[in-house]
Formats: sequence, C-alpha cells, structure tokens
Amino acid sequence: MCALKGEKLVTTLPLFSKAEDMKAQYDYLIIGADAAGNSAVGQIRRNDKSGTIGILEKTEIISYGACGLPYAISGSVKSFDDLIHFDGPTFGEKTKSDVLLRHEAIAVDTARKTVKFRSADAEGEIGYGRLMIGTGAPAIRLPFVDYSSSRIFELKTVPDGRAIQQFIQENGAKKAAIIGAGYIGLEAAESFREMGLEVTIFEALERPVPRLPESLSKSIVSQMKEHGIEFKPHSKVHAVKDTGSSIELSTEAGSETFDFLLVAVGVRPATQFLEGSGIEMQKGAIVVDQYGQTNVEDVYSGGDCALAYHKLLRKPVYYPLGHTANKQGRIAGMNMSGQHIAFPGIVGTQVFKFFDRAYGLTGLSAQEAQEAGYDFEETSAMRPSRAGYYPGSDKVKMTLLLDKKDGTLLGAAMFGPLDSYGLIDAASALVNMKAKADEIAWMDFAYAPPFAPVWNALISAAGKS
Repeated sequence: MCALKGEKLVTTLPLFSKAEDMKAQYDYLIIGADAAGNSAVGQIRRNDKSGTIGILEKTEIISYGACGLPYAISGSVKSFDDLIHFDGPTFGEKTKSDVLLRHEAIAVDTARKTVKFRSADAEGEIGYGRLMIGTGAPAIRLPFVDYSSSRIFELKTVPDGRAIQQFIQENGAKKAAIIGAGYIGLEAAESFREMGLEVTIFEALERPVPRLPESLSKSIVSQMKEHGIEFKPHSKVHAVKDTGSSIELSTEAGSETFDFLLVAVGVRPATQFLEGSGIEMQKGAIVVDQYGQTNVEDVYSGGDCALAYHKLLRKPVYYPLGHTANKQGRIAGMNMSGQHIAFPGIVGTQVFKFFDRAYGLTGLSAQEAQEAGYDFEETSAMRPSRAGYYPGSDKVKMTLLLDKKDGTLLGAAMFGPLDSYGLIDAASALVNMKAKADEIAWMDFAYAPPFAPVWNALISAAGKS
C-alpha cells in the first residue's frame, strides 16, 4: 500500500564516518536517511553542487522498501537484501554527502542552529545552515507488552523482518497471534498463512481497516475465513505474558497461547527529540506548509514524522504513506536549495493486497466526509473485471462518495482481482480534478475483452447517482 522508500540495492552496511571525522557545520543537515530525507538530499545536490550536506541516521540501514517486509518473511521476495537500495557509503558517494550511521539526533536548538547527537562512542553537536527533519514513525508500543521478549515482534524495519523469519524457522513456530487488523497486520497474516502457520488476529474495533466502506471490510473478513485466519473483532488485548515456551494473550473472553506475537497497531511520529525546539507540532507530527517549511526559519520536514496538506479537507493531516514521504522530501529539498515549489497536497490514495484481492481507497471516507461537514451520498456498482465471457474474468466492486450539492466525487473505494487496482488510480485522478458523477459516467475508459468490460465498475457506480 505504499511506494518503495529510497533508491538502489546493496547488502553491506558499515559505519561510514565517526563523530570525530565529521564537520562541525553543514550548509544542509538532514536528520533521517530514508524516504523523505534521502529524496531531499537528491534534490539539494542537483541544485547546489558545492554545498556541504550531512546526514544523521540512528540505524545502520538506510533507503529500504519497508512495504516489502511481509513478503520477504514469507519468501515471496527472495531476500531482505532485495529491499535495501543504498548503504551509507554508496549513497554518500553518489550525493557527495557525509552519511553518519548510528548517529542519533537527540535535541535541536533552533536559536543556535545546532543539532545535538549521540553515537556509540561520543556525543556532540553539529551546526547547520538549513535543516531537514525526516525521522519517520516507529511502531506504536502497547504499555502492557514486554518488547524484550524473544517471542514478541514489531514489523517496521529490516531487522524486524529478519528476526520474525529467523524465529519461525529456528523454533518451528506453528501458531501466530497478531494484534491489529490494519494493513501491516493483514499483510503479515497472509505471509504467515503462506508459511503454513495458524493465525489469529485480535482487533479492538468491530472490523478491519475501518476507513474502507463496511462492505469492503466484510470482504476482508470473508477472505480471512476462506484462508483459515481466525479473526476476533471487539477483542481488546489487556495482558500479554511470555511463559517461556509460549505467549499468552488475555482478553475479556479469556486467555489463549501462541508461539509468537506480532503487534501492529499503528505508528507514531519520531519527534520526541524536538521538545523545546520551538518547532510546531500537532499530536506529535511536525506542521509544515506546502513548501515543506516549518514555523521556524530554515527548518524543513516531510514524511511520516510530518503532516501533509489534504486537498479535500483543506488542512494538514497525518497520512504516513511512503509515496507521500518521497514527494514531501523532494519538495523540501528543492526549496531548501533555492527553488520555490509548492506541494499541491494529497487525497489519501492507498492500495493493498490481501491474498488474491486488491483493496484501494482514495479521497474521503464516509466518516471523514461527515466530520468535514459534507452532505454526501454513496453509490456502488459490482462489475466484471474483463468481458464476462473472457477467461479469468472476476468481480470488481467500486463505492463512490458524491457531494449531494453538485455530484462532485469526494472519495472512492474498491476491491477486485489484483490487476484491477488501476481503477483506484483513475478515481484518484478524478478526485483531484473535482470531477462530477455525470462526467465520470460517460468517460472514455479503455475497453477490450482481455482487459475490461464496456461498463467498468467506476463509470457504472457514477451512472447510478
């Protein structure tokens, strides 16, 4: 459901530079070497051939495809190394920058224009001319879970994925529990089933992926049943215990034991180190304008640690998506290095795979539209993915949210076979265009029996309004 983070592949990750080797001052200092930060660096170097660039990264691995982690666990992606695009030295050489791995930013003084850092062997301070914060968002941790247990996992980084795969292989794990029925939880559940594990998903809410229309969430539940995944909605886990030979999960309904647990309940912006910096935040996410600039002069941000402007809601929102992070980082880098280009914003387009189905959404959900004060109606259509007589034809469902005032498309959601996902991209373009239902219903979409029916689900749903 997200774009790959970063750029080219590599497998070795040595420490590139030590604290005593780095400059005391950089023209451009980047905190965080992944989607947003690395995209910013690329644009800075294109615009400024001689400016000095320093990059602080708290981990050893930069520039990797986080969204591919579940597929590497199962072996659908051959190796975790295939998810890694650049190591520190290679990226540093390519961009003529100093990539400082295992160097964690721990404080920012915007008055003095300095960043305090910590590495394994030192603490220090680096000055900057302009600063970009792209620290991303780690997984949310539940307070009653002991994450030091060898049987409890998150799935956010390459080491996380390797650890899960290694545990399953070395311990002969048979039963997996997952807390959370969002994208990561569902994708991990699919991977675990493909590996032959029994899987149970605990979800505190009534259905998976609640941003989807209820009918699409029901389709996900049907998929779970079809593939032998036990789904427990309204099941808030309140205790987790490592017994030494298993993990015991307790809910109001009682206790169950599993070989291991994956906690996948969302992410939280990595911004705690900015306390006292004067940088404006909302619920922990950095507030930026459409130029990537914060409220503090010469400080920029983007990616999963920052808000993004939503075109329909007409305000900054928190949508931690890989493709948004890359775009925000690019915009910030351009504007840090002399350009003046606005990021037009997002409409929240997402897609994810669950077994043999694609689920996508764009624009507003019904709840978001209601909270924003729109008077809207929903319309749906189920149509074949190809000509009905053509081999391999399947069903596609599209649900549209339309403004009652003038029929403007506010949002769309779909499910269907994997090769039908392009309909959500088409819907995204129409949301961006502020297209109306009576226009969409007669649009000239491609038709040929191997690819699509004459009346696809998108134009058919619009024609029902």
